[in-house]
Amino acid sequence: MKNKLTSLSEVLAYQLEGMYDAEKKLQHGIPICVESIKLEALRQEVKKYGELSTDKRTKLKRIFSYLLVERFGRKNKVIDSLLKDTQKMLSYASTDHLRDAVALACIQNINHYKIANYNTALAFAIELNLETVSDLLHEILAWEKETAAVLTKIAFEELNKKESSLLPS
Repeated sequence: MKNKLTSLSEVLAYQLEGMYDAEKKLQHGIPICVESIKLEALRQEVKKYGELSTDKRTKLKRIFSYLLVERFGRKNKVIDSLLKDTQKMLSYASTDHLRDAVALACIQNINHYKIANYNTALAFAIELNLETVSDLLHEILAWEKETAAVLTKIAFEELNKKESSLLPS
């Protein structure tokens, strides 16, 4: 296991190791969130998001084979913190509607964190002229951005509609 970053390729590998660990943790953490979600559209999207973690990890493994750098064994403590915070917030929600809103907000936080990381990794891959790696990262980013769009739509169309029906007339 290395302990110094000496090239942009190693920086890319280090960053993606963290994302690999994140996807692995999300694959196990997301189903716990799904259990508490009552809004069907949100439940299905979050479930799909968790299931896509396996495909993302497969693509990341392919990327590692192209990078040919020594592994760092990096763990993603940010995802640990985001998942822990999600569980804590879900336990505080007093109604199903609030629990759905909390789940949506927390999954969006995780999703936006991942989009930022994958965008940076893509910029590094492009700088290194790693076409196959760039293509794989584009695919992962497309999935992440699709999830972001669907979650935003759910927030505006489903949760807001539900919230307005709860307001006094």
